[in-house]
Amino acid sequence: MARRFYTCIIVPDASRQLHKLKIPQKALHALGVFGVFSFFAAVALSFSYAHMAFKASDYDQLAAENTDMKIKTTNLQVSTSRLTSKINDLETLSEKLTQVIENDPAFSQARKLNIKPEGGSRTDVTTSQLQEGGDLNANLNTLRDRAKGLESQYNLLDQLVDKRIDMDAVTPNIWPIRGAIGSPFGTRLDPFDSSPEVHLGLDIVAPVGSPVKSAAAGTVKVAQREGDYGNLIVVDHGNGVTTRYGHLRGYAIRVGQRVTKNQVIGWVGMTGRTTGPHLHYEVRLNDRPMNPRSYLPRGG
Repeated sequence: MARRFYTCIIVPDASRQLHKLKIPQKALHALGVFGVFSFFAAVALSFSYAHMAFKASDYDQLAAENTDMKIKTTNLQVSTSRLTSKINDLETLSEKLTQVIENDPAFSQARKLNIKPEGGSRTDVTTSQLQEGGDLNANLNTLRDRAKGLESQYNLLDQLVDKRIDMDAVTPNIWPIRGAIGSPFGTRLDPFDSSPEVHLGLDIVAPVGSPVKSAAAGTVKVAQREGDYGNLIVVDHGNGVTTRYGHLRGYAIRVGQRVTKNQVIGWVGMTGRTTGPHLHYEVRLNDRPMNPRSYLPRGG
């Protein structure tokens, strides 16, 4: 069988001589097949390269995001640690303030002022919530709860301080007048006939005309002459607490008037059943006589 060829004629511009190039048919077919395969291989390699390039780009982006996330996580952990430290400091301060309030004489006298101590948690917290912790989210939730607890605690302390101020204003914890104690609260001998009797207040010796001050804020209920008391003032301080000031020379107030702590309400005198100038001072709780010294500062 004769071999088939394809003849290519080449005509140069500078020469009239023709050049003939014989290419076998099989070689041309093989060259064509090779070209087709090469084309598809090139296309496949292009797609593969593009795919790899996209993957590399995604990897770089994920790596960058992961690095950024690690930095943010580290910063968050540092911030969480600092916040934890600050909350610990605030909780320590809160405990100190609570101890100060607990040791405050006004709160220790709550029973004397007819005030019922009350309190409790306003949030229902499960045992698992109290025990959770370990991961960052749990720690953040714990910090959030502790912050809310501190906010609630400081609000309570603020209320207690306000209440302390209000309580102090109406607590008879200052001396109505300065002077020697002529007769204490309790059993004594009657100064007129020496018979045993119960003295319902304190007798504070002072010159006639010495100013007498209200031991606490309140409302004047009585300002009149009253038997053995002589000229008497009764001030109602609320919560069942009243004070009485007897043997006065005169009044600086009137019935129904609001008076403040340390306000002058009268003057020492010798009215009523008395052997000399002094102030008879009483403190009553629900109209029962109490020892005034239990309300007054020690050493006074």
